[in-house]
Amino acid sequence: MRAQHQVILSIGSNQGDRLEAIKHCIALLHQEIGTVIQVSRVYETAAWGFDSDAFYNCALVLHSHLSAQEVLLKALAIEQKLGRIRQSASGYQSRIIDIDLIAFDEEIIETKTLTIPHPLMQDRKFVLLPFQDLEINWKHPILNKTISELVVISSDKGDCVAVADLENP
Repeated sequence: MRAQHQVILSIGSNQGDRLEAIKHCIALLHQEIGTVIQVSRVYETAAWGFDSDAFYNCALVLHSHLSAQEVLLKALAIEQKLGRIRQSASGYQSRIIDIDLIAFDEEIIETKTLTIPHPLMQDRKFVLLPFQDLEINWKHPILNKTISELVVISSDKGDCVAVADLENP
């Protein structure tokens, strides 16, 4: 039997019914990747890195027997199922749904398609504040800091406001 992993995902949406897209995404993650243990509040933030409509963001912790690479592939398939069309152009863009793999246990993974922990997580309040809501005992394996410590030292000074509560599926 394969070991069960603790996976932290960040979900964002800035097109259509953002809250409904996130709820649908969480249900699919629960069905297709692993058991969703806890979901953060939903936060609203301005688009990061480009001009666009505001994003809704949340984080969740799930338990899965899948490898990090398998989680990534299934997350990309869920994005596509929900209508995400990845553009070939570089840079940030609006999206109906965005799923980022933030942490996988306390592993450090670096491949051509996946870097864990997410390399920009410490610079993004819209990742850190929802992650902090999860109240899990996790320490960044490279920076050797807890999520609360990363929130304090983050360079992101933008607004990130809790706007909704979510239920576990």
